[in-house]
Amino acid sequence: MKRSEIFLLLTLAFVQFTCIVDFMVLMPLKPMLTRLWGIDPLQFGIAVFAYGFGAFISSLFCVNKVDRFDRKKVLTVIYIGFTLGTFFCGFANSFALLVTARFITGLFGGVAGSIIQSIVGDAIPAQRRGQAMGILMSGFALASIVGVPGGLYLAAKFAWYTPFLVLGGLCFLVFIGILFVVPSFTEHLKTYKPQTFVGVMKSVFSETNRRWALLLGMVIMPSHFFIIPFLTDYFTQNLKFDYASTVPLIYIVGGSITAFTSPLIGKLSDKIGRFKVLFVLSILSVIPLIGITNLQTDSKLILLCFTASFFVFSGTRMIIVMAHTTSTAEPSIRGAFLIINSSFTQFSTSIASLIGGFIVVQSADKTLHNYPYLGYLGVLFGIITLLVFTKVKVTEVKR
Repeated sequence: MKRSEIFLLLTLAFVQFTCIVDFMVLMPLKPMLTRLWGIDPLQFGIAVFAYGFGAFISSLFCVNKVDRFDRKKVLTVIYIGFTLGTFFCGFANSFALLVTARFITGLFGGVAGSIIQSIVGDAIPAQRRGQAMGILMSGFALASIVGVPGGLYLAAKFAWYTPFLVLGGLCFLVFIGILFVVPSFTEHLKTYKPQTFVGVMKSVFSETNRRWALLLGMVIMPSHFFIIPFLTDYFTQNLKFDYASTVPLIYIVGGSITAFTSPLIGKLSDKIGRFKVLFVLSILSVIPLIGITNLQTDSKLILLCFTASFFVFSGTRMIIVMAHTTSTAEPSIRGAFLIINSSFTQFSTSIASLIGGFIVVQSADKTLHNYPYLGYLGVLFGIITLLVFTKVKVTEVKR
């Protein structure tokens, strides 16, 4: 891989890092928010849902506009909005304001991921895109190793909103990196034809393969996400692990292993085939999905083994799905397609959180009930993911 490509991917990985930390750090903060505002699992599900719903709305607005412009300019504008939304989260002083802030942040943060994928699709040839997505996913690993644990430390040391204020400051630095490292991407404008919202939607949905690709993103996210919003409460309330010493360690260990495995899995999928790697990961992901939600132990080592396997076996499936989905749309429509794909995946993630809020019940002593059902749902959606993946074909011509 060329040096310029590596610098580009690393910059985009930092953009990904800030977006992921912003999205992830709220979930382990639930015990603090429960003590502060007395929110229950359903209310927390609504707070998580707000982000995805905001992403869904903004995606509909941007779908016929994103391919009209230089992708760098689009990313710049989107990231400014995301930075302001992150600061807004830090100033929320009630549950209602937090939900509003999450919605606003989702308006921009949800779209940022699809813009990043569009840039990768334009900059990196299809035959090396798995490796590129593996590097991009290092942003997720870094978020787990540094971002979330660091955010939890700041929240415990100062206040629950401190991570968002610090992250907003970091976003400003990343924004400078975007200005100086990310080049202009205008090649797609040569074949772009202005279309109305309805016209773009028809172009994207007119092809069966793209419809399957959109469905693929919608089913893989709940498979991974069903159990995540309630992990912290389950570990601290049901299993009685210490919040301050256990929760950050879970993210550090899982993220460290993922940082090593993500590029390898991406490279392996390019070499031996995406479906083969996805199939093995899907089988192995059953272990943490069922194991975590039914876990009964006071051993921190056993807990870390299950959570680390969840990060690796379940989380890294996204690398393969992202690489495969990106390769189903030609450059002239890639931005619009990935915007729609992002809106669908964000919405399905949020719906998974909302469903989880209805299924999981928290008793008077703060323990969770019905949590295993979310693990079973995760496995079911993993099986559906494999079936849908076989329907999605790479249509892009390799360069």
